[in-house]
Amino acid sequence: MKIGIITDVHNNVIALNSILKLFEEKECDEILCCGDIIGIGPFPEETVQRIKSLTNIKCVLGNHEKYLINGIKKPYPDGMDETEALHHEWEHSLLSDDSKQYIKQLPYILHLDRGNLKLAVVHYSISEDNRYINFKPNPDITDCEKMFSNINADIILYGHDHRGSIVYGNDKIYINCGSLGCTSTNEGIAQGGILTIDQQKPAFQKVFAEYDLKRVLEEVDSIKYPAYEDIKKFFYGVK
Repeated sequence: MKIGIITDVHNNVIALNSILKLFEEKECDEILCCGDIIGIGPFPEETVQRIKSLTNIKCVLGNHEKYLINGIKKPYPDGMDETEALHHEWEHSLLSDDSKQYIKQLPYILHLDRGNLKLAVVHYSISEDNRYINFKPNPDITDCEKMFSNINADIILYGHDHRGSIVYGNDKIYINCGSLGCTSTNEGIAQGGILTIDQQKPAFQKVFAEYDLKRVLEEVDSIKYPAYEDIKKFFYGVK
């Protein structure tokens, strides 16, 4: 069994399509998405509808979906400032009712059995009342054990830290394949992963797919939506 892994698509349907083509070429049986379908990029409606059109995908909520579900109101969450709040209001206004309903029905966490392995899919460490907690970028095994101490699984798939990391414990694997849509390098490379389960043994391979970053940036510049200059700098690597 081959499972395509993606996370942090962030409204980048161009990068998404490139990874989906690669998954098809590699004959992946299913796709798991670790949240943050929306936010940051210029194609909110197109991205959600592309995800929704896939018959072999399972997704969880991320913090950006949570902003849609809870609404953007003061005091803003996660240290958000006024410009960032305006950005979220802008993108939410472009989502159809169909896309909003699709997002709102997604779970915070998925528990899946694949062979004799237990998989958990989550955006990042989460409390019992669905609050994101204990996040640590570039984690080591101690950090991962703390972050996901309340999740019983052999393989934990997550996102949020756009750089990604793979940490092997004694009896668990913690996999963050890195942001698909926002690699911060100005190179037009989408990140993903393929988890292969063969005779109940897992093997993970990080994969990359080129996409037309110029087209994405041209769309950002044509819209000039709130926070677009900072977004180009911090999430697309534009100097």
